[in-house]
Amino acid sequence: MRTANLMGALAGLAIAAGTRAAVTFTFFDPGTGPEIEHLSGTDEAKNPGVLTWIGTPVTLTIDGTANGLGIVQFTAEIAMELTVGAVLSEEGGIFIAPILGGTISFSDIGSETNILFATLGIEAGALLALGTTGNIIAQGDGSPGGLIWTAGEALDLFLGGQNLLPIFDANFTLTNITPGVSLNEDGFLTSFTANSAFTGNAVIPSPGALTLMSLAGLIAARRTR
Repeated sequence: MRTANLMGALAGLAIAAGTRAAVTFTFFDPGTGPEIEHLSGTDEAKNPGVLTWIGTPVTLTIDGTANGLGIVQFTAEIAMELTVGAVLSEEGGIFIAPILGGTISFSDIGSETNILFATLGIEAGALLALGTTGNIIAQGDGSPGGLIWTAGEALDLFLGGQNLLPIFDANFTLTNITPGVSLNEDGFLTSFTANSAFTGNAVIPSPGALTLMSLAGLIAARRTR
């Protein structure tokens, strides 16, 4: 009983220690734009708007210093396809439209392996907000339909096999939006291209959490013997 209680306490401490150790993913505007293209929609079910990445590869920086992992950079090719619904609101020259779902992936050009992959659905609360500049914003807590980042083979090596954990977020900033956006007759954003930069976040267990989980495992093994 005493061992079980100790193991439970260690597991609880491990979870608490691991929930705030962020891993960040970023790239700057590659400056060769445009990078993102939006094609206007007419119907959310049959012909929604579509956002795709049309730009060149980027330098993707992954920062795991909060976890003692350091920083790694990849020359990454991006594939992105997001569906966009009709505009929800327009206030002060800012259009807000829901992102209904889609995928985003980063692949390492050097090794031809996947780095990072995201899925998102309507539960991600994702939005496309546009004025003279704009943002593509998505979040997720690991539940179905939200934004979920999954590490690919290239990132797995950097993380030492640790899984990415919620909370997840993503933010593409949009600049040089051409032409200026407006609404079509069906209430969707008109077509445009834009330059883009990106930042995203996930978490993995912190070094302290890993130590505690290892200690719990040792106690369990000793108890079994």
